[in-house]
Amino acid sequence: MLRRYWSRRYLSQCSIVVPFCIGAISNLDQLVAQDEKPAAVAETKPSPGKTGDDEFPGTEDFEKASRIRVTESSRESLAKVIELCQSALKNGLDEFDTAAAKKMLATTAFQRAQATIEEASGGRVPNNRMAKIANEAMDDLKIAVDADPSLPDALILKARIHIVRQEIAKGIEALDAAEVALGEAMKDQGEDAESKSKWSDVLVMKSVLRQDADLRLKDLMKAIEVSPQNERAVQQCVETLITLGRNEEAEEIVQKFMESSPSNEYAIRRMALLYIQSEELEKARAFLTKKIEEFPDRSVLYSLRGSVNFAEGAPKNDKSLLAAAIADCSKALELDEGNLDAVLTRAKATLSTKDLDQAKKDLETLESVRPDLPELALLRMDIAIQEKRFADAITDLERLVQLNPDNRMLLLQLGSFYQMDDRPKKALRIADRLLKADAKDWQSLRLRGDILLSLGRHIDAIADYESAIDNIPSDEGDIPGIMNNLSWVLSTSPEDNVRNGKRALELALKACELTQYAKPHILSTLAAAYAELQQFDKAIEWSEKAVEVGRKEENEQVDQLEEELKGYRENKPWREKKEVEDKPAKKPVPADNGVDT
Repeated sequence: MLRRYWSRRYLSQCSIVVPFCIGAISNLDQLVAQDEKPAAVAETKPSPGKTGDDEFPGTEDFEKASRIRVTESSRESLAKVIELCQSALKNGLDEFDTAAAKKMLATTAFQRAQATIEEASGGRVPNNRMAKIANEAMDDLKIAVDADPSLPDALILKARIHIVRQEIAKGIEALDAAEVALGEAMKDQGEDAESKSKWSDVLVMKSVLRQDADLRLKDLMKAIEVSPQNERAVQQCVETLITLGRNEEAEEIVQKFMESSPSNEYAIRRMALLYIQSEELEKARAFLTKKIEEFPDRSVLYSLRGSVNFAEGAPKNDKSLLAAAIADCSKALELDEGNLDAVLTRAKATLSTKDLDQAKKDLETLESVRPDLPELALLRMDIAIQEKRFADAITDLERLVQLNPDNRMLLLQLGSFYQMDDRPKKALRIADRLLKADAKDWQSLRLRGDILLSLGRHIDAIADYESAIDNIPSDEGDIPGIMNNLSWVLSTSPEDNVRNGKRALELALKACELTQYAKPHILSTLAAAYAELQQFDKAIEWSEKAVEVGRKEENEQVDQLEEELKGYRENKPWREKKEVEDKPAKKPVPADNGVDT
């Protein structure tokens, strides 16, 4: 009985000690042979009511299972171990062996389920067999969980299969059971880092299944509490908070996470983006500059700071910020030539500084590595616009609109491009479509006003401009442009019932004030308003200023500005009415996805 007890105990516990156990068993045999006399052995009788090995008929099968478990690892051997353990438990084992056999059955069935899933995920089986394979794995997991309900890995894998099958309630139920099992295990064995990490992962999995945002956040918060370094939990919690507009809470979580993971790329990116989204660009720049001081060889830090400099510099055409953006991106690429964010930002920044050669080089790099990058179409468009290739820009934008037929900003841009390319009727169809969806959309009102102005429909254009001004946010940078266009038509229309010099001057003065009297075309409009009011001294003064600034900037409208000045010197107000005709199409372009092109 001693030999059977040792073999069962060690073979069922751990394969690592098997060689030692086998040696120990051999030595015990020798010791027994030396110390016991044959007569004594012969006289040994079983106790009354006992039947020796027949007392637990399953013992033999369990011992066979134990030997196979520690010496073989094939799929066939796993099946044999499962079969032998089930047979042993059915036929009967003592209390110790029953517990060990159940543990062995559970871990072996789980191992086979894992192997089944890995085979399927490795793409080694046809799709039409996937359902059958999942069922096979689930059958093994049922065996595992029935044998050992506290096996968390089996419960987690079971949950994954339920999730793939869209059996959400069953998936959550399995994850709840896994949580309980992990909690009990940690009570018995202590709270080790691996168990905490696994528990945290279970909570993250469960959060993904939640429909209710509050329940999702509760799971994610708990996951972070259990394992503060669980990056996936931090990411999903932060992104959920941002989606709900709770940016301050998101920022607190990122900051706390960075205390122990100061170089984590996600945390650095997210913190910088939080500052950018809240328009705290100085904070973003200071934060990234500090990180660069800590980690001067991290390419991503330079590209992020470059994007901040570009985001601030591009709208203001600030040459120093744009130069800083280009320098940061170049440094990032010096450290890592594969940093595509740096390539893209540098392309945009060089395009803003009119360095088309560098912008094209960066575009070529991106096209060779990531031709599917959505930003490339916009970059190509910007280059085409600077080179006055409006037809090429429109071709790229039409492709984007076909892929995103309801994207308002893309439709607005396409309408603007049609307008710039002398296709006002096509532009008008897009503007009408956008305003049908939202009659107070100030950008669409401004676009339609510009289109109507080019078609000579001045009264309609004025109505759209006035409505755009009524609906535009007070801090929007496009206000001066809308005021300028409205003032221009009120000053220069040849239709007497359209002109309104007093309103035109009010708008022109406000537009000049908002642009620091620095835009030649807006100064020109102020001159036109004074001329309409017969104040030609003022008209000449501001027209001369418009020409001066225009020449300094090498503005392409200088010739017209000089013509206007000449008229004012002759005491003639400026009159203008455009009636643009659509370009004849080279070939018909079919409508795509509801966009009439």
